[in-house]
Amino acid sequence: MIKMNYRNNYVSSKNMLNITRDYLAKLELIKQKFLGKTCLPKPDNWKDLCNNQIWLKVIGQVMLVGSSLPEKKFRDSDQLKEKVSYDQLLKIKDDENQLKKVIHEVLRAVKTRYASASVEKCRKTKALVHNFKVLSEYRDGPIGFLEEISKLSTDKEKIKYVMSKFKYIKSKGARDFLMDLGLVRDAIAIDVRMRNVLKKIGINIPEGIKSNPKLYDKIEEELLSKVCKLLNLSGIEFDRIIYWNYNEIMKMFD
Repeated sequence: MIKMNYRNNYVSSKNMLNITRDYLAKLELIKQKFLGKTCLPKPDNWKDLCNNQIWLKVIGQVMLVGSSLPEKKFRDSDQLKEKVSYDQLLKIKDDENQLKKVIHEVLRAVKTRYASASVEKCRKTKALVHNFKVLSEYRDGPIGFLEEISKLSTDKEKIKYVMSKFKYIKSKGARDFLMDLGLVRDAIAIDVRMRNVLKKIGINIPEGIKSNPKLYDKIEEELLSKVCKLLNLSGIEFDRIIYWNYNEIMKMFD
């Protein structure tokens, strides 16, 4: 059962989110039904990965912006993954035009959203070239990058670090990336599924969080403290429950 430690029907009059007892009760039902069968990333699972596997996750995270289908096509294609593998790109690291050409071809091959037909105008291509160069500058490549992140004290510091180093991986993407690698637990990747489920229950996420990191942080803090804490869930548990069981959850409240 949810223990309410406040008198009125709302968590706080200062909150941006309207979270009532009724809404929390619905979220409790979701937790009870789906937590036990939800797949969660193992803490520090990045330690089991090689440089190439980490790099491919960076590519996938950039591909995901706008549509998840291209990333799935990429993930399922050994040929495309080999074409932009970390070791393959290291061979042409000093030839930026060739780097752009190879990355752009792969983005276009899976019809990546926002990947312009012109390689010079493609922001995702430029972002991935930048991200590759960032990773290649660490002593041990992508593994060295994640080792630096693992030394940071808080989840917030880790998220800010990724956002400061990478292009085209911002508030939602940085959290998704780090949660998947087992590097943060008190974070929520607020995507369309999360927004739709919360809206179905009655909790409306303000517009503009994609382009406003401070607003995103505020909304995440409220969900962590006024939802996850009361339901005895970590941020990653709440996030993954919604992500993996989205269709079933939406049907619960039709």
